[in-house]
Amino acid sequence: MNIKVEAFFEKISPFINKISGNIYLKAISSGMMLALPITLTGAFAGLFKGLPIPKYQEFLASSGIGNFLQLPVTFTTNFLAVIFVFCIAYSLAEKLKEKGAVPGLLALVSFFIITPYQSVTEGWTTKVSIPMDWLGSTGIFSGIIVALLTARIYVFLIKKGITIKLPESVPEFVKDSFASLIPGMIIIPIFIIVAAIFSKTSYGNVHQLIYTVLQTPLQSLSGNIGALIVVALVSQVLWAFGIHGSMVAFSVMMPIWMALDGAQLAAFSAGQPLPNIVGGAFFIVYTFAGSVVGLNLLMLRAKSNKNRMLGKLAIVPTLFGITEPLIFGLPLVLNPIYAVPFILGNVVSLI
Repeated sequence: MNIKVEAFFEKISPFINKISGNIYLKAISSGMMLALPITLTGAFAGLFKGLPIPKYQEFLASSGIGNFLQLPVTFTTNFLAVIFVFCIAYSLAEKLKEKGAVPGLLALVSFFIITPYQSVTEGWTTKVSIPMDWLGSTGIFSGIIVALLTARIYVFLIKKGITIKLPESVPEFVKDSFASLIPGMIIIPIFIIVAAIFSKTSYGNVHQLIYTVLQTPLQSLSGNIGALIVVALVSQVLWAFGIHGSMVAFSVMMPIWMALDGAQLAAFSAGQPLPNIVGGAFFIVYTFAGSVVGLNLLMLRAKSNKNRMLGKLAIVPTLFGITEPLIFGLPLVLNPIYAVPFILGNVVSLI
């Protein structure tokens, strides 16, 4: 039986390694992690604004402080797609061994180009405004696609030498600026054409197409307890055999769960009914805090000196999300004694 299991994992390991090592999935994950300080700021602002205490809410309304607490929410939680566009394009360019600032900026401009806007002409002046409809969680998937395409095209053009080259005596920042001119003049018109084409379709814009065809179905499939149980099982089974299951699962699920969490935070800060129960935050809290931290705390009182000492050494890393000392030190991997609770513990916690 063990030989069959080992043979099975030897066969699927190349496929799993391709997923966990996929440069585009890694760019999405690292780009979203790059935006973590901003998303956390928005989450805390939404928490302070949405505390369900009647007297507190009356104070926020009467003092006007509520309007100011809404500002960080508006430009973080309700602005997630814009933030992710830059961060993901930056991350992918860096992983492809190019500087990420210019691709990030080009992705940002490209995203705004495909985003519908409103214009009002008053005399000689035309005022343009962009509604927030596609700048938050609803625009995350289109933002990811724009970021990946922009960064990939930019790096391709740079590596092919389709740039303006200046003498070595020219300062590096000037050379970098001129080198990005031709890629920028190619990338921006591509998205102008895309925006023009989709404005003539029944969808009206690219965002609506991606949201209808891709994002909504994926969120429906992944935004339920059944999907979380499947992810938890796959992740823990891989971990039990020494494969980084969390990296595999999160690289695929992160965009979907971040969109769910973004919609959740936006609704909470606006005082509206919460649209989602599950999501990335739900999964992390009830698997990480429910299982790993609990195990580490129990180890502090273990009868075994080895386990008690390991529990003391691992507690600080564990509290900061670094669980490898426990997983490989106890060990939990390739350990038939711990296999059943290790694989099923997260499922029970989620349910």
